[in-house]
Amino acid sequence: MTRSSPHFDLVILDCDGVLVDSETISCRILVELLSPFDPAYDLRHVMRRFLGRPASAVIEDYERMSGGPAPDGFTRDWRARLFAAFCAELRPIAGVREAVEAFAADYCVASSSDEERIELSLRQAGLWDLFDGRIFSTTRVARGKPAPDLFLLAAAERGAAPERCLVVEDSVSGVKAARAAGMTAFGLAAGSHFSVLDQRDALAEAGAERVFGSWRELALQEAG
Repeated sequence: MTRSSPHFDLVILDCDGVLVDSETISCRILVELLSPFDPAYDLRHVMRRFLGRPASAVIEDYERMSGGPAPDGFTRDWRARLFAAFCAELRPIAGVREAVEAFAADYCVASSSDEERIELSLRQAGLWDLFDGRIFSTTRVARGKPAPDLFLLAAAERGAAPERCLVVEDSVSGVKAARAAGMTAFGLAAGSHFSVLDQRDALAEAGAERVFGSWRELALQEAG
């Protein structure tokens, strides 16, 4: 994957929790929105339920718990709270720029977030220059992760065979999507959310070939 070890033709990167340390922030906002309906929706529960999944999964739970359709302002309020928190707190995952700049293979982002959120996140984290024109959002496919659709779309448009793709993911649903697409999956446990809910074993059980604790650890392994 690095300049000295080009094992893959395409490296597909999740955004939240892989490029930007956003998952603890975004899950905290979901606790604020959902716990009034069910106190069981604490930070650990929200992480376990929603990490790596699209916004539609959140709306489904909201509507089930509230007993009716989400109000017109629900998504608007949710995004306003989330984006304000991102602008105040969001940072890149440590070591990500150095790792991406060392890729020998082509690379792209394939995220369960929509394009606006992806761009805001990458700009806030100072990573936009690396990924402009290399972004695939779940809004472009019928089924989000853990279905393989998004990863297969990214591979097809970047001209890479699935078996020559590496996916770097922090969520179980993302690893399952990669494996369903016939791709190699690496787990990355570098985000702050792993201190709340450690899913390293779950990533391995879902099919991650290796699980790394940092971008530096992953890069050193691949260079070795």
